[in-house]
Amino acid sequence: MHNEPKGDAGIGVVYAPMLWGDVEAITKQFDETWGHYAPIGNDKKLSMLLSYHFVLHYLEPATRGEIAHKNGEFMGVTLSRVVGQPVMFQNVAEEMAKIDERINSIPAGHKALADLELGFEIERRMERQTAINDKAPAEVELFLVSQASRGHGVGGELWRRAMESFERFEVPMFYLHTDTDCDVSFYDRHGMERIAERQEQRHPDDGRDPQMAPTKMFIYAGVPAKVKESVSQK
Repeated sequence: MHNEPKGDAGIGVVYAPMLWGDVEAITKQFDETWGHYAPIGNDKKLSMLLSYHFVLHYLEPATRGEIAHKNGEFMGVTLSRVVGQPVMFQNVAEEMAKIDERINSIPAGHKALADLELGFEIERRMERQTAINDKAPAEVELFLVSQASRGHGVGGELWRRAMESFERFEVPMFYLHTDTDCDVSFYDRHGMERIAERQEQRHPDDGRDPQMAPTKMFIYAGVPAKVKESVSQK
């Protein structure tokens, strides 16, 4: 879902700090991009609630958020965190508790939420196994670009600006989680190293629903200046 700049199609795009009011647009785009959970069928309401949970999960530790929009239309977002910097919003945990209560009141939602939480725990295990948090004091929590803006340079510009923000805080290395539901080749092309890979089929005892688990999960790490240079050269 991440494409390099092309021509001048990105003209007129505005980049601005994320506000709490942007959560709805981010959630809607997240659901359109990744909200396809086979076990819940065509329950759009439940899908949106689960997507809201995802967005809040990424937003809770975020210390920076930047939105791209054009003529009022959402085009993309990056959420990131730098250790030691204040989080953007203090009310995320409270809001997530409300959403989780609604999800858990639905039988299919309770099961789906438990599986999502297991996925997050697996990510934390991968972090511990690689000791990545001892090396990288920053993380890209969410990188999401709308379907309409792909191929127009929006993703590349959001990414470049995120790298610049890491440089301002003198971040020596950052990392991110991704999986086979995303275009991981973007990170391969832009100077990042795949430091961990987990194949779901090799871990049947984890208890994840195979219809919800991605085929593979990854951790990528990179040096901000190197990654920014790679994006600028494309």
